[in-house]
Amino acid sequence: MVNEMVDFFKKLKIKNIIVFCIILFVFLTFELVFYFLGYDFRHLTLTDELIMILSKYLVLIIFFIIYYHKYLKEKLIDFKNNFKSYTKIGFKDWFTGFIIMYVSNMIILRIIGNIGQNEETVQQLIFQTPFMAFVLTTILAPFIEEMIFRKSLQDCFNNKILFMIMSGFIFGLIHVFGAENELEYLLIISYGALGFMFGHTLNKTDNIYVTIMLHMFHNGVLTILSILVNVL
Repeated sequence: MVNEMVDFFKKLKIKNIIVFCIILFVFLTFELVFYFLGYDFRHLTLTDELIMILSKYLVLIIFFIIYYHKYLKEKLIDFKNNFKSYTKIGFKDWFTGFIIMYVSNMIILRIIGNIGQNEETVQQLIFQTPFMAFVLTTILAPFIEEMIFRKSLQDCFNNKILFMIMSGFIFGLIHVFGAENELEYLLIISYGALGFMFGHTLNKTDNIYVTIMLHMFHNGVLTILSILVNVL
């Protein structure tokens, strides 16, 4: 009986790993499609950029709502009931991650000499379409990225520490994926610090809405500051 249960949970983890790989594949598929169609990612028009991002996000949102509908419904109730305690836990972790991210960013940016391809793309989007940039970075991206790099990835690991490490590493890697300057991969440390701490928050609260809230707050503040800088 014990052996049968062990086998069952092993299979369950394998199933979750497959699900995560499928989600990650979808997340990257649109970039690959555009690449094979001959698009130069360094010179995409704003329209092409938005079509690629919105198409990817729409597919993933539909998938998450269907696949995780019971989980999302249950955790939403739990989040409402424990909002104060979860917020206290979450913002402590966010602040720790933010400090590590900020300090490592200052050091790494001096080494690579630029803000990184991912951040440059975001800043261009904010400058050209601030409202759409706010919707993408503050509402859609946090939900999708937390469902991928926290919830879906957490399901793949029994070991909480290993989950946090992989959550931070993959989260960081995705944000520098395709960088032409190899030194930009050092930014995995900066992005990964925040991803690691969000993983820690999810381990402590077991509620994805907490990390979605923190991610929205983080992106929202930075996006609003960027919009104000561009306006002023």
